[in-house]
Amino acid sequence: MFDPDHHADPHTIHQRLTAEHGAVHPAEIAPGVRAWIVTDYATITAWCRDTRTFRRDSRLWRDWREGRVPDDSPVAAMMAHRPNLLYADGEEHTRLKRAVVDSLGRVPESRVGDVTRRHADALIDAFVERGEADLVAEYTRMLPLMVMADLFGFSGDVAERVLTSISELWDGTDVLRANQEYERALSDAVSAKHAEPGEDVTTWLLQHRAGLSDEEILHQMVVTFGAGAEPTANLVASSMHVLLTDPETANALSGTLVGVAELVDRVLWREPPITNYPVLYPTRDVPVERGGLIKAGEPILLGYAAAHHAMAGAADDVEQHNRAHLAFGVGPHRCPARGFGQAIAEVAVQSLIQRLPRLRASDPTPHWRVSPFARALSTLPVTFTPGLPKGTPSWQNSAPSSSPRTSPDSPPASANSDPSSRWRSLVAWLFGR
Repeated sequence: MFDPDHHADPHTIHQRLTAEHGAVHPAEIAPGVRAWIVTDYATITAWCRDTRTFRRDSRLWRDWREGRVPDDSPVAAMMAHRPNLLYADGEEHTRLKRAVVDSLGRVPESRVGDVTRRHADALIDAFVERGEADLVAEYTRMLPLMVMADLFGFSGDVAERVLTSISELWDGTDVLRANQEYERALSDAVSAKHAEPGEDVTTWLLQHRAGLSDEEILHQMVVTFGAGAEPTANLVASSMHVLLTDPETANALSGTLVGVAELVDRVLWREPPITNYPVLYPTRDVPVERGGLIKAGEPILLGYAAAHHAMAGAADDVEQHNRAHLAFGVGPHRCPARGFGQAIAEVAVQSLIQRLPRLRASDPTPHWRVSPFARALSTLPVTFTPGLPKGTPSWQNSAPSSSPRTSPDSPPASANSDPSSRWRSLVAWLFGR
C-alpha cells in the first residue's frame, strides 16, 4: 500500500484482493509492516461495535510490542499508542470522549459557519488578484486548522506557532523539533486559558466535570486537531476536484439539482478522506472466510473507501441524500469532530464557488499523496477570473498588526514558489508579519 501504483487505482486493486481473499485480506502497509484490511460495510460495522473482541489500544500490536516494527517506521506516527481517546477503550474512552464531545458541542453551528467564512475569505484574499492558485497549498490545508484554532480560543501568536509547526511536520522539516514546538504551543494555549478563561473549547475542556489534567487536555487537543483538520482539508480538496473535473456533478450543482451539502456527501462516499483507518487489534484469534486467521494483536485497518465502493456497486442510488457512510467512523469511536468537519467543508467549498468566477482546474489529473490511511490530493492548481480582496480580518475579528500587501506584482505567495516556503509566507501574511 506504499506503492504509488496502489493509489492510482485502489478500487480495482481491492476488488481483485476481495475476489482472491474475501472481504478481509492481508496487506503490507509499509516496508515490512503487515496488517489486515476489512473492506465489507457490514463487517466493519459489526467489528467496531464488538468492543470485547476488538480494541483500539495499540499497545496490543504484537509486531510493535515484540520489536519487529522500527520506531522510525512511516506508519508509527499513526499507529503508536498515545494517551488520547483514539487509543482508549472502555470507561477511559468514555470519560475522555465525553469531555471532548461536550466541549465541542457548546460551539453553536452558526459560529462554525461564521468563523469558517471569515478565514476562507482571508485566505482567498491572498490569491484572488492573481487569477491562479494551488488550492491545496494555499487554501484547503490551512483553512480547517485556522477554524479549529479560532474555536479553541488560541491567540494569534499560538495559532501561528501551531500552524507553522504542523506545516513543518507535513513537509518533513526537522520533524522532532516541529513536534516539540507543536506540543509547546498547545501547552501554552492551555496555560493561557487557566489565566484568562473564555468562551472557547479549550476553556470548556478545562472546566469539564470529567476533571482532565492539563496533560490529558493537551493529548485530546492533539487528536482533535488531527481528526478535525487534516481529513477536512482532504475532503475540501477532493470535493473541489470532483466539482472541477466531473461535468455531471458541475452541471447538477449549477442547475441546483444538488447543493453543496449533497456534493460533500457524494465525495464522502466516493473518495472518503480517511480510507483505511483507524486500526483495530483483536484480543483473540479471529477466523475469517476462506480459511484465514487473524491472530491476536495483528492490526486490522478499517477499509472505508473499499467498503463504500462495494456498496455503490451493489446499489446505484446509495450516494443519493444518504449519510450512512463510514467516513466519520461507526460505533463508540465515531468521530466527535464530524459536525465540525462537515460544516467547515461545506462553507469552504461554497466560498470558493462564490468568490472565484470561471474557476477551472489547470491540471485535471489527480495527484495523490502516498498514504496507507488517507486519500489526499498533493496539489490542485486552478485558474479563475481575478477579483478584488475583501480585506477580511484574518484572526478573531481583529486587523493584523501590519497591513498585508495584495498587489498582483507582489502577492504574499507565488503560485510557482516552493510549497513549504509558500505555506510559511501565507502564515506570516495572515498574521501581519
